[in-house]
Amino acid sequence: MRSLDAYLPAYEFRSHHEVSVNADAAHGDRALRDVTWGDVPLVRALVLARGLGRPPDSESVLAALARRAAVVEDVPGEGVVLSLTRQFWRLRWQGPEEPATAIVEFRARDGALTTETRVHVPDPASRRKFARYWRIVGPFSGLIRVLVLRAAKRRAEATA
Repeated sequence: MRSLDAYLPAYEFRSHHEVSVNADAAHGDRALRDVTWGDVPLVRALVLARGLGRPPDSESVLAALARRAAVVEDVPGEGVVLSLTRQFWRLRWQGPEEPATAIVEFRARDGALTTETRVHVPDPASRRKFARYWRIVGPFSGLIRVLVLRAAKRRAEATA
């Protein structure tokens, strides 16, 4: 897979999480893709609290994310990179501010599962709004990613 620098070399916000896993990259990637909302009930509750609806227990978390984003790279056995462009600091409506661009990666390597999110907000006024939003939402976003990685770890190690 390509480096995230190929998709978003300049960014103001970043979040990175990693868990060790006793599995090779192929098993880790399959496990990441197979994590369902039922595997991560707290994540489902956080998504519901954000007003994004109640996802079915059997639905893949990554498949649901891919429906809301553009898939910019998908390499079986390695991972997936998604891109979203929107005004994240707004709940439902769009205002006159310039949107932010986020790149989200879920990657499997031998012995590790990682996720990285980068966000670029080109407009200074929008950047200040996103920064306020990120101070509140960022920790929950990180928690979601860690819980997905841990669920994938459980799945990968059960089948490795």
